[in-house]
Amino acid sequence: MIWTSILGIIALVGLARVLGFAKNPALDTDTARSVVEAALPGFVATAAAVDPRTRTASVTASDGRVAQVMPHGDRWVVRG
Repeated sequence: MIWTSILGIIALVGLARVLGFAKNPALDTDTARSVVEAALPGFVATAAAVDPRTRTASVTASDGRVAQVMPHGDRWVVRG
């Protein structure tokens, strides 16, 4: 009985990967700037630095504030 459950879980994980649910969106400087400006009102991005290894970005505003952009599933999380 336990083997049936394990095989079912493995099958569901494989199906999710085949359908593309395990893929994360790509992050570049333009995307990071637009995501932060949309999430934080009044944030005017002047510079962005993207780390391709961790797929995170640090975005600096004109007033000195810094926001981080991190992947979460197929969306971006902004921390400012």
